[in-house]
Amino acid sequence: MEVFLRISGALFITILIAVGYMLYLTGRDATSSLDAVALVATDLREEGVTGRDLDRDLAIQMVDAMDHLLAVPNTIPDHIEDLKTFAATAAAWADAAPSPSSELRAAVGLRRAAGELRAQAITPSTAHLMRARRYLDVASDAIRFAGTGPGGPGPGLATDAVRDRLDNLQQSQRERYQELDEELNQE
Repeated sequence: MEVFLRISGALFITILIAVGYMLYLTGRDATSSLDAVALVATDLREEGVTGRDLDRDLAIQMVDAMDHLLAVPNTIPDHIEDLKTFAATAAAWADAAPSPSSELRAAVGLRRAAGELRAQAITPSTAHLMRARRYLDVASDAIRFAGTGPGGPGPGLATDAVRDRLDNLQQSQRERYQELDEELNQE
């Protein structure tokens, strides 16, 4: 019986060492994968945009201005140039923002909200207004509660950064199409 206990004890210790080594290797693999994702997110930049650090006060003013436009949607067509300026400013902030970060999340949210309001000016729809509201809420939370720690808006995950960078690039493409739509509506 004593031999059996010694053998099973040795086997148990061997299994624990093997599981520990497996967890160590899995942890190293996960860390290197997350580092690779963060690197990809950092490389997803829009061409022709010069980055600037996010100005939280100006960002809050932009949120407030777009909130006012949402309250009175029939005035949105009168503010297309303001929305273009908001989008360009947010693009510069997104370019300079670290990946992942609340600054990136705020900049992309502001840019997408401005884009939805521009779309509302061309083709009015409650869907544009609802999406603009959602993007403004994301931006507002990222600006006001940046770095609150676990469970809060904080910087987010590397995968969030990739999503934000891709959303930013997609919004850039939408803005090009909006320019054409706006020119066609003026004729």
